[in-house]
Amino acid sequence: STRFGPSHKYGIFPSFSAGWNINKEDFWPTNRVVNNLKLRGGYGVVGNDNSDNFRYVSRVVGGYNYAVGNTGSVTTGYAPETLDNPKLHWEETASADVGFDATVLRNLTVGFDWFNKKTSGILRQVIIPAYVGVSSNPWDNVADMKNTGLELELGYHTTFGKVNFSANANASYIKNEVTHVSADTNFIGGGASFQSMGSVTRIQVGQSYNSFFGYQRLGVFQNEQQIQDYKNKAGGLIQPDARPGDFIWADLNGDGKISSDNLDRTFLGSNLPKYVFGFTINLEYKGFDFMAFGQGVAGNNIFQGLRRLDILTSNYSTRALSRWHGEGTSNDFPRLTDSDPNGNFSKMSDFYLENGDYLRMKVVQLGYTIPSRIFRGSGISRLRVYVTGENLFTITKYSGYDPEVGGGVFGIDKGQYPQARTILGGLQLSF
Repeated sequence: STRFGPSHKYGIFPSFSAGWNINKEDFWPTNRVVNNLKLRGGYGVVGNDNSDNFRYVSRVVGGYNYAVGNTGSVTTGYAPETLDNPKLHWEETASADVGFDATVLRNLTVGFDWFNKKTSGILRQVIIPAYVGVSSNPWDNVADMKNTGLELELGYHTTFGKVNFSANANASYIKNEVTHVSADTNFIGGGASFQSMGSVTRIQVGQSYNSFFGYQRLGVFQNEQQIQDYKNKAGGLIQPDARPGDFIWADLNGDGKISSDNLDRTFLGSNLPKYVFGFTINLEYKGFDFMAFGQGVAGNNIFQGLRRLDILTSNYSTRALSRWHGEGTSNDFPRLTDSDPNGNFSKMSDFYLENGDYLRMKVVQLGYTIPSRIFRGSGISRLRVYVTGENLFTITKYSGYDPEVGGGVFGIDKGQYPQARTILGGLQLSF
């Protein structure tokens, strides 16, 4: 392999699976309830080399030009691009799965799985200080994590007179947890940042991968008296620079002040959904056919970062109409000010996080197959007309453009263009 160094884990990734059709055994009683039942299980290891070639060595690149003497001439210089890492190796995921498949009452199918996936040696770039003098951050195997969960699939098909009907649904539950990080502490900076506030996620043992990390709000100061009453044990003000309309920050470590380091920041939620679900419905009646497909997630947060902090005059969303503008007007949205001395907008906090649950109707299609007798002798064997709607509607409480946020780190919405609602019509011909 040219992709990794001498410590690359050469070898074969093991895998196996086994199944048992219990209903085919002699001891299985004949019945009309459970028609088929298969137990199955498996284990396997897969590798991921998702990094550029030769990242275990430090390439020499140009661009480091320098002047020689007082002549004013410039000499082309070369230097290492980054630090080498001869210990770089594959990212590996070991998966164990047990479950069953069953057919009940002939028309209902059930599939159930329990899985446990352990990923070791997660590949990502390591942030190093600028004084090291290299232009690129090196790659390393920085962390391990595990995913455990359940998956359920249901299917049903039947006929009502001349109507053929089928429906399928699936749902899964997953718990993600970081089990190891290769750092002096038990955490490393996350893979997502936002403008001047820097990193908004953290990878730490015991938490979900890239969990949101920041300050916790206790509400909004409604008047000057509340500011004076928010004191530490010594009688000093915990937020001396605050004004009515500013956020009340939680003093999590109890030192009587809001620290700028990690002491007064905490984990605020995860961008990884706990639940993922979907369904498909199909109907056929004579020449008509209908299909609907929907999907959604639940149990995750989204970082709503639609406003630029580096441009003071940039537009706010309509949510700012419910801002604090006097005592009792808001306990959720702070006052508007260009200076922002309290860090209401410049600090990463749960103010930026919103519920990411949604249910989206992804595809709906209605078609009609014209009877073949109409175009008999024309060379056409089948003619179908259809109309399709994509992303017709979304049920969500998220205030951004689209709760189905992608990107390098899921759940970070920096104004990605939303998925379009589309209506399509077409013909399908067979000759």
